[in-house]
Amino acid sequence: MNFFKNIVLTGCLLLALPACPIAAESPAATQPVVSGNAPLQEEMLSVTAGQLAEEEHLLAVLWVQRSAEFRGLCYQAYNLATMEVDKAVAKRKQKAKAAKNPESKKQSLLSERSQKRKNASQLTGERNVSASAGSLRPLAVVLDIDDTIVCHALLQGHYITHPGSRSNSDAWTQWIQQMTPETLLPGAHDFLQHAQAHDVKIFYVTGRGPQDREATLAFLQKAGLPLTDDAHLLMNDKSGSKMNHFNKIARRYDVICYLGDNAADFPINAKREENPVVYKKDIAKENKPDSNAQQIASADVKPNGQSQRIASAGTNAKQNLPPDVSGIKTKQNLPLDIPAMLQHDKNKKRNAIIDANKKSFGTKFILLPNPMYGDWEYNLAKGFRRLPAEQRIALRKAVLKSFAMKENTK
Repeated sequence: MNFFKNIVLTGCLLLALPACPIAAESPAATQPVVSGNAPLQEEMLSVTAGQLAEEEHLLAVLWVQRSAEFRGLCYQAYNLATMEVDKAVAKRKQKAKAAKNPESKKQSLLSERSQKRKNASQLTGERNVSASAGSLRPLAVVLDIDDTIVCHALLQGHYITHPGSRSNSDAWTQWIQQMTPETLLPGAHDFLQHAQAHDVKIFYVTGRGPQDREATLAFLQKAGLPLTDDAHLLMNDKSGSKMNHFNKIARRYDVICYLGDNAADFPINAKREENPVVYKKDIAKENKPDSNAQQIASADVKPNGQSQRIASAGTNAKQNLPPDVSGIKTKQNLPLDIPAMLQHDKNKKRNAIIDANKKSFGTKFILLPNPMYGDWEYNLAKGFRRLPAEQRIALRKAVLKSFAMKENTK
C-alpha cells in the first residue's frame, strides 16, 4: 500500500472513532480487542525510508507533469535549435552561391577559418568537431532521447508510488515498450521534421543499453520521427561518456547543435564517471549497498587529527536527518561519514566544465529542463544509488544551502 493510501485510510479510521457512542458505552467495548488487522494498521502509520526518499521527488515530477512553465521551456529549447538549423542552412546556401564567384569564394574561406579558430577556443575538450556550417560535409543535429525527446514523468510517478520498483528492470522494460507518441516533449516532433525537411541528418545518441535497441527503434518509428534506423541510433558503449559517438559523428558531419538534459549529452567531457548507465544485467545491484559503499560510509575523516564522523545511520544520525524521519529504523546500522562521502562529489568539476563552455549554451548546446533525476544528484557520493535510503536522505540534507537569519536583538 502506497504512502497516499496510508494517509487516507488513517484519516478514515480517526473519523470513525467518535461516530460510535453506543459501542463505547457497551461493557464489551471496554475489553481489549484482538484484531487480525494489526499489521495493516502498523503499516498505515509508518513510512519507510525508501518511500520517503521517493516522496522527495514528488514536487519535481509534478512540476514536469503539470506546469505550463515546463512546457514553455521545452518549446524554448526547440525554438532555439530550429533557429540554429535555419542559420546553418542559410550559410550553406550562401557558400554555394559564393562558390560561383572566385573572389567571394576566397573571402568565404578566410571567414570559415576564422570561425573555426574561434569555436576551437570555446569548445574545450571537444575534438574533431567542426562548428563551421560552411564546409562541404553534410549538416547534422545530435540529440539525447530520454527527457530530451521523450518525457519519463509517468515512469517517475510509478517509482514514487512503488519505491521498490527501482531495484529491477521490470518497470523500465514495460515502460519503454508501452510508451505512446503522447510522451514526446513539446516541440520535439516539429523540430525533427523541420531538420529532416532541410536535409539535416539526425543522430539519436542515447545512454540506453543495447538490450533496449529494438524497443527504442519501435517507439521512435511509431512516433513518426525521421531517420529512425540502426545507422542513426547510437546506444551506450559502457564508456561512461558519449564522446566516442560524438567524435565519430563530427568526423563526417558538421554538427549544428546538440540537445540534451544532462551535461554528458554535450561534447565537453562531462563524463558520468561514478554512475555510468546501468545495463539490464547490472540493475539488480543498483539499490543494494556494496562493500565499497559500506567502507565509504564507515570511514573516518580526521582533518587536524580530529575525527569528523558526523553521525550514525542508526542511533546518532537524528540531527542530520529531516525531523519527520529521525525516528525511522534503518535497514543497516552503518556509520554515516558525510565528509568522506562528499569527497567523491563530481558536481564542482562538472559545474566548472559548464562555465568554461558558457558561450555555447543556447546556440551550439541546447539544454532541456529535468529536475526529476540526473548526475547532479548521483554524483553526490560514490555509488549513490546503491546507498541505503537513509543515507541518501542525509546526504541531500547535508549539501543543502540555506539563508541564515540574524537573531532578533530586541
